[in-house]
Amino acid sequence: MDEVNISKLSLHHRGTESDFTEDSLDAVYAFVSDRDTVSYIRQCKVMFLMRGPPGSGKSTIVQRLRHCYPDIVVCSADHYFITDDGQYRWDRSKLSEAHHVCLQKAEEAAVRGKNLVIDNTNIQRWEMLRYYKIADHSGYIVIVVVPRTPWVADHGQLALKNRHDLSLTVCQQKVEAFLEVNPFYWAWFLNQSDSAKLLDLACKYFIVCVRTIADFRQQLRKCFSLAGLCRSCFKCCF
Repeated sequence: MDEVNISKLSLHHRGTESDFTEDSLDAVYAFVSDRDTVSYIRQCKVMFLMRGPPGSGKSTIVQRLRHCYPDIVVCSADHYFITDDGQYRWDRSKLSEAHHVCLQKAEEAAVRGKNLVIDNTNIQRWEMLRYYKIADHSGYIVIVVVPRTPWVADHGQLALKNRHDLSLTVCQQKVEAFLEVNPFYWAWFLNQSDSAKLLDLACKYFIVCVRTIADFRQQLRKCFSLAGLCRSCFKCCF
């Protein structure tokens, strides 16, 4: 078999973390640039779950999402602190209430079947879980989006860029508390052409494994048996 070659797949040409700028979101994130991906999302119920410390670049991505999906509903605890005259006045003592209002907004939008953005830090798993429950109950696809900015884990830069005037120490605590949550979603979907290429490649390698690896072949026979299929079914496939 030839070596795996994905150079012809559209996802191979995406940007990387090292060349990220505010003007390069389209190159980094397929969900705002790839025509097939955008079309797919517009026809589905999708929840974009933002993750990252304050100042890591989430708002820039959300702005691009607003532009790409005009009907999308953005739910953010920060919205609670915007006054009637458009001023942003953050109050740490009201943070719990702000998150409650944000959660309610997400629940109401999910009932209407609107695509959603949850624009909070979501540092811990429990913060994400309540939105996963909404997604599961309402049949949403969840795309977890972590900014790929070079400073995403640099507490010095985060202290300079965040809008809450958080101290260097607090930013460091946020970075240290940030939990890696698997699976990771870099928010791209396979278009029809890419899907066909990878499926063909997978089939070729599967056949090679069946023909050349005795243990693999034996375990596969057991799987067929457990599924209620006879060994002749296995032989018919190959």
